Amino acid sequence: MSLDTASFPWVWMRQPVGQPRDVADEFAEFDALLARQQPFVLLCALRITDEQEPDRDRRTQVALWKRDRRDALKKYVKGMVMIEPDVERRSAAEQFADFASRFWGYPIEVVADETQARQRAQNLLSL
Repeated sequence: MSLDTASFPWVWMRQPVGQPRDVADEFAEFDALLARQQPFVLLCALRITDEQEPDRDRRTQVALWKRDRRDALKKYVKGMVMIEPDVERRSAAEQFADFASRFWGYPIEVVADETQARQRAQNLLSL
C-alpha cells in the first residue's frame, strides 16, 4: 500500500498490482503524513476481496501502531472514503466500514464513484 499525497489534503491509498504489502513501509509513510500536522482525508478504491485475513502478529503491529498515534490520528485524519461501484460489494464494504470506524476512531464511508468520494472528502475536511 502506498500513500499518494499529490492531491493533499486528499490522500489516495493505492495498492500496486502484484506488489506484496510491507507493513513497516506503510507505517513509515503514514508517520510522515501525520508529521505534516495538517488535516487530511484518506480515499481509496480498494476492492473487498477474498484475500487471507492478516495474521495475529500483523494485527498486533497495527493495533500497537494505532495506540501510539491515537491523538495524531484523531486530530489530523478527518475520515476515509472508500469507493466501491458494485452494489453488493458496497454493502459488504459498509459493514467493514462500521467496524473500522470504531477501530480507527475516524469516520469511514463507502460511496459508489470518485465524484461522490471527492464530495464526501470535502465535507469531512470542513467538519
